[in-house]
Amino acid sequence: MNSLTIGTRGSNLALNQANDVKKLIESKLRVKVTVKTIKTEGDIDKVTPIHMIPDKGFYTKEIEMSLLNHDIDIAVHSLKDLPLELSSPFEISAVLNRKSPMDILLTKDSKNINDFPNKSVIAVGSLRRKNQLINILPNINTVDIRGNIETRIKKIYDNNWDGLIVAKAAIERLALDYNYYEFTDSEMVPAPCQGIVALETLKERSELSSILNEVNHSLTFSISKIEREIAKEMDGGCKIPVGCLAKIDDGFLTILAYMSTIDGNFSIFEKVKGNLNDSDILVKKVITQMKSKGLNDILKERLN
Repeated sequence: MNSLTIGTRGSNLALNQANDVKKLIESKLRVKVTVKTIKTEGDIDKVTPIHMIPDKGFYTKEIEMSLLNHDIDIAVHSLKDLPLELSSPFEISAVLNRKSPMDILLTKDSKNINDFPNKSVIAVGSLRRKNQLINILPNINTVDIRGNIETRIKKIYDNNWDGLIVAKAAIERLALDYNYYEFTDSEMVPAPCQGIVALETLKERSELSSILNEVNHSLTFSISKIEREIAKEMDGGCKIPVGCLAKIDDGFLTILAYMSTIDGNFSIFEKVKGNLNDSDILVKKVITQMKSKGLNDILKERLN
């Protein structure tokens, strides 16, 4: 195997992620890598709010089609964009070391979270962010926003909004310098796998998957499996506000989970901690606790 082609979306953030993958593969595997940009439905439709999008592969299906057609060898995604259930031909072969999973509030001046006056306007890209923000600041107004990071930031200046919530990992990757407030994980539980870059391949190419194990960050891979498993149990997707974060420290695993109704009037937050070796038990425990507080009621509301 002398060369590989990786496919990605065309935004600066996506290309930054793909180039990190390219550099890692070329340095560790001594293989020439080409990056191919692919336009997805999510790149074309920049208006529809995320929670109103019916297709779970909004940012990924065109890239996966290129995998199926053997136009590319590896698909590079933000793992939070991948459907929780992959179609049968595909698998996640590797992930990069996780960047920060946290959400941040970008501001035009340096403000503490408690310094925003009533009726301040904050731009948000998901119900998860909106509903958790309103729990903290019930008297602010929110507006939906779509587009790449640079476009979103431009919009807050063009519209004279007061702030914008984005993933800290995106700002770090693009080395953007803005004032921001970083939410704690109990203030705003991140999206499952936020800050993780995934390498997706065809299952039939087992040799390639085996080779990519050399660039896989095993700790992040374990965390991603835990978060995706919990998100599946909560039936999490773009349509329902779900947050999940798994943290490993000194042999201990901490899991935070969040879920709310669409309107945000009812929410559940749970946190469990235990030995990393008991990860399966901890996953079941946090889901059991979420169910005891109304998880199934939230799911029923979504189906009505």
